[in-house]
Amino acid sequence: MEPILPYVWAGGLLFARIGSVLMLAPGWGESAIPARFRLSAALLAVMALAPGLLPTLPAQPANLGSALFLIIGEVLIGLMLGGAARMFMAAASVAGQVTAMHTGLAMAMQFDPTQQSQGNVMSTFFSLIAVIIVLAAGVHRWMLEGAVDSYMLFPPGDYPDMADVAEYGVMAFVETFRLGIQIAAPAIAFGLIFNLALGLAARLIPQIQIYFIALPSSLMLGLVVVMIGMGAGFTAWVNGFDQFLTTGGGG
Repeated sequence: MEPILPYVWAGGLLFARIGSVLMLAPGWGESAIPARFRLSAALLAVMALAPGLLPTLPAQPANLGSALFLIIGEVLIGLMLGGAARMFMAAASVAGQVTAMHTGLAMAMQFDPTQQSQGNVMSTFFSLIAVIIVLAAGVHRWMLEGAVDSYMLFPPGDYPDMADVAEYGVMAFVETFRLGIQIAAPAIAFGLIFNLALGLAARLIPQIQIYFIALPSSLMLGLVVVMIGMGAGFTAWVNGFDQFLTTGGGG
């Protein structure tokens, strides 16, 4: 057993970081994916990446306390990287909520498989579209590449400064809302113009039943605007995601 122990230690250390990243990473860590599949994917990723990463790993510590310190640090680094990427998936939910508010669908609820709870119908739709785009654009591969590159930035035992971690998280949070509003920008513009036109019509022609005209028109025209602008919005989302991963939030 003695000759095998260094390899068991190396595999456990790699799994602590890579498994933590993939647990939260877009595409890999979706709650609708069975836990067994996610665990198997993380183990296969560790086995595939281990030959190239073994030289970067420290030797097995002599005592249990040092080993636990290293493993906990690896888990925290993985959660930091995966959590920041997971925030970007919330941009689709933010865009859906804002879009629904401006198109008259704010009260239309549906089960959201990505959140495992009830959600707005537009938020659910946008969240599912985001997962499809992640898999189609190869964002799930970016996360695996980022996990490997993180060993050059943070070798095991060398942990990032907490101030930098906090700044990284805040920038991911801010970028999430910026991209969410950017995706929903066509719906926001439509809502402002449409409601302004309805207000003028109600003032100019008080006799018309403005509510019966507004609701179906808002739904029909709003969905057309969403259909036209959704492609450009999600393209900007993917580009923003790519830029954030490339620059580490530095713009």
